[in-house]
Amino acid sequence: MKNLFADIIIANTNVDRPFTYIIPEKLRDSIIPGCPVLIEFGKIVKKGYVIDIRENTNVDVSKLKSILSIPERELSADENLLSLAIWIKHRYGVSFDKAIATVMPVKLEAAERVSNEISLNIDAECLDKKIEELIKSRKTARARVLEELKTKTSLPQSFINKELKVNSATLKKMEEEGYIVIGSKKRKVNPLLPILRSLGIEDFNDVIKPKEYTLNAEQENAVNTFKYDFEICSRNTYLLHGITGSGKTLVFINMIKYVISKGYKAIVLIPEISLTYQTVLRMAEHFGDRVAIINSKLSKNEKFYQFERIKNDDADVIIGPRSAIFAPVKNLGLIVIDEEHDSAYKNENVPTFNVRDVAQKLSEITNASLVLASATPTPETYNRAMEKKIKLLELKTRAKNTTLPKVSIVDMRDELKRGNRSIFSDKLRTLIEDRLRKHEQIMLFMNRRGYSSFVSCRSCGEAIKCKHCDVTMTLHNNNRLVCHYCGYSIDLPKTCPSCNSKYIANFGTGTQKLEAMTRAEFPNAKVLRMDTDSVSKKNSANDMIRDFANGDADILIGTQMIVKGHDFSNVTLVGIMAADTSLYVSNYTSAQRTFELLTQAAGRAGRAKDGEAVIQTYKPENYAIVAAAAQDYKRYFDNEIAYRSLGGYPPACHMLTVMFSSIKEEELNKCASETVKIIKSEAAFKKSMIIGPTEPSVSKVKDYYRKLVYIKNANYDILLNIQKKIEESLGNYRNVGAIYDFN
Repeated sequence: MKNLFADIIIANTNVDRPFTYIIPEKLRDSIIPGCPVLIEFGKIVKKGYVIDIRENTNVDVSKLKSILSIPERELSADENLLSLAIWIKHRYGVSFDKAIATVMPVKLEAAERVSNEISLNIDAECLDKKIEELIKSRKTARARVLEELKTKTSLPQSFINKELKVNSATLKKMEEEGYIVIGSKKRKVNPLLPILRSLGIEDFNDVIKPKEYTLNAEQENAVNTFKYDFEICSRNTYLLHGITGSGKTLVFINMIKYVISKGYKAIVLIPEISLTYQTVLRMAEHFGDRVAIINSKLSKNEKFYQFERIKNDDADVIIGPRSAIFAPVKNLGLIVIDEEHDSAYKNENVPTFNVRDVAQKLSEITNASLVLASATPTPETYNRAMEKKIKLLELKTRAKNTTLPKVSIVDMRDELKRGNRSIFSDKLRTLIEDRLRKHEQIMLFMNRRGYSSFVSCRSCGEAIKCKHCDVTMTLHNNNRLVCHYCGYSIDLPKTCPSCNSKYIANFGTGTQKLEAMTRAEFPNAKVLRMDTDSVSKKNSANDMIRDFANGDADILIGTQMIVKGHDFSNVTLVGIMAADTSLYVSNYTSAQRTFELLTQAAGRAGRAKDGEAVIQTYKPENYAIVAAAAQDYKRYFDNEIAYRSLGGYPPACHMLTVMFSSIKEEELNKCASETVKIIKSEAAFKKSMIIGPTEPSVSKVKDYYRKLVYIKNANYDILLNIQKKIEESLGNYRNVGAIYDFN
């Protein structure tokens, strides 16, 4: 029989090229591109990934080894994801191994979880009598168990322990008395169920179907435009641009329904895990248990189970943050990126992709439609719509016939002049008191976690910095200083580490300090705080959102995670504290970030009844703040695009940012300087603007020194060629690495 050959990328090596192996006859029907395999590399058995299968090779066959086997219980990348990995490799300058590892977030299946399962051991006709006897004997815990098992075949013991508050000792006695049987069961738990159970819903069949709804004219026009294009096989990219509360979610739910009716699947990307609670509920209402969820909080078993469901066509809609784009979906028809402007879609680790770009490429590979939904789209996306490179679908009115919130800008400089040194302006304090009297809810947004921004010495002026990173450490209310880059923490020192002065103090305000001030100012209010510190445990974000939605708190304080897409019907006031904090970030996107956050935050108010928002700022005249208060995207965009054009920033010009890093500072400086000289000497790169090497705002992270180089050119292909040239020059420096970031 004629030989078949596979080109294989070896995992976990520094060798960035494929090796050819013979496919043994027994594996021919099993091996496909993207398949993981075990091969002998040198004298060691290693894992690799098949990237191509061929009938011939230029290599001497007698020198080739055969593939040993395929690892058991491991999901393989399909051909679409393999094509995406190859694109990521070239687009972001990473190794094949790294690119393939990026598109394959799920590896081996973890051991199946075995749990105790409780079932009845009493005849149905005797059950009510037995429950009555237990209640009379004041054995109410036992009665609760039997009552719960009335309509269930069995229940997991963990559910009975946690939800019914019945301990294991009581269950053991019930078994001895013949009421129940405790058995064991291998469980594959759908991670959607705990979210539903937190709402008192035991099964997908119990999810309340949505009430009959009628799309308004704008929503119907958007859906019909999409349907028409899909029907004629015109798979476009769309910008679904609607003001806050305009019903964008309902529009793309109808798009998903249409796509499913045609035999296709959909991926819905959300920027934050904290949005899972409301998104999953909305999707479960419409699609039942045909929904899968992918996020970093899932256990290995849960992830594997979800990916297995997707590969087996047991799910039509896949929901999750960034990594959900790599779900192994067959017949992908639609990708939706909700809140497409959000910075959480940017992967900060290597490769530094933006999920918008990856989704765009995947939609091209799979011939799927792509919908970018936002009230505040990035200037790059909106500019593409203005240039008619993508289709614009607009929603200009709120869906529930409510008006946009009334937004006030408070100049905190005037508050200070009047002697008000509180974090609360007089106006915001008055409005909070009013809402508390009316039993309406309030959200307070502070774009900084922790208790204060930094601690410094009033004698020498030095701020306390992380010894591993060139950043100030943040004070938390347990009197610990924490580095938010590497996690290093220390106790708050009593004297200055630089000059031994005892005059050290904290400056600035974070969410923890705001929480303490709010409790002191409004002692009768029930207050919740939501930031990455308070929701670190699994499902804690969902629990907090549920509690606030159920009215268990009056005031919700939080960072940007509370302003992204949440819909609370009783929130009628949003206070935006220190609105101009994001304006002072040394980045050309600072005004964009400010406008997005303020618009999204203000948009949480008045979703079901009239609402109001207060923006507290020291820069009331800034165009981003003024436009956000007016909820006027076009006004913001015109100012922003003028600024971008003047400075030569995207979308007016393409930009490549190269971050060189090394543990050896001297070698880093030499490499960065020499690389810039090489680029400048190339005739093909003459029209490029090169800035640097320069110090980044954080010049050292986790003991690695860093240097930045910015390269601008109107021609994107020239930047790609410059990237390749830099890669070549890095071969001369063993201890220096580079991360590339386009636009």
